[in-house]
Amino acid sequence: MNHKALIRCIMLLLIVSLPAIGQERGQYIPGTGGLNSGIQTPEGITYANLLIWYPSTKFKDRNGNTAPINFDLDLLADFNLLAYTTKAKFLGATYGMAVMVPIVNTPVSLPRIGANISPTGIGDLYVEPINLGWKLKKADVKVAYGFVAPTGKFDETGTDTTTTDYWGHQFTVASTIYLDKSKLTQFSFNTNWEFHQKKRHEDLKVGNNMTLEAGLGKIFVKNQGKQLIQFGVVGYAEFQLTNDKGTAVPLLTANNKDRVFAIGPEFGVILPTKKFNFLARVLPEFGARNRTQGVTVVFAIGKSF
Repeated sequence: MNHKALIRCIMLLLIVSLPAIGQERGQYIPGTGGLNSGIQTPEGITYANLLIWYPSTKFKDRNGNTAPINFDLDLLADFNLLAYTTKAKFLGATYGMAVMVPIVNTPVSLPRIGANISPTGIGDLYVEPINLGWKLKKADVKVAYGFVAPTGKFDETGTDTTTTDYWGHQFTVASTIYLDKSKLTQFSFNTNWEFHQKKRHEDLKVGNNMTLEAGLGKIFVKNQGKQLIQFGVVGYAEFQLTNDKGTAVPLLTANNKDRVFAIGPEFGVILPTKKFNFLARVLPEFGARNRTQGVTVVFAIGKSF
């Protein structure tokens, strides 16, 4: 056996024997947006709850092959969103704002996987001081800026950590385009751009990310418009734009950008008179590189006041 093969074997043994593997993906969970993502919340206050479940047992290497790592990941994140849309106008758009508090069982960036660690608690706070919504003849358009504050728990051993441990900035551009006069057939897309700062407790700066989400849906009118049933197909593509930097970059993902794709169904119920909606979407992933590959399952309810 030559020295290069020996080194590869040693690295493989180290990877397999590690109690936890670091991934360090971004702070935005792909699959959060789907149908109607370009529509701003109605005027007034809206509360929404999004429960996201991300199970995975596969880690894909830089070539898309399944790495020889044994783990059973079950990321659970319950996001509590409070949005306020005002009557104020800016550049012809309606001005709004939002804040989101997550309850998680591991940091959404997945810095440690495969060690049966589930430190449930409040995660990092997302604050959106500005979102702008335009209602056009054939489309709704929304742009927003928000930041993620590392308010979750930090534990030096990593066993009780619920924070990503860094500040992040997110820019969103989204639109819902109506494909017929009745506005019952829609195409929606949502782009989220993440820019990350250095971690507070490690020499590590997580690479910036871009996520593109899209969906094609149809609304069926029931009970004289009191109930709207929506079916559609949604998907996402997530790309890491820059490499992770610093001496604490996980060995498994060093000098490699990650990516992943997903596509699946979405089902929703909208009750216009009660200002209430419910949705469920299931998005199996494929084409992953340098990251986990699993399934994103989303359940959400929303109520406007």
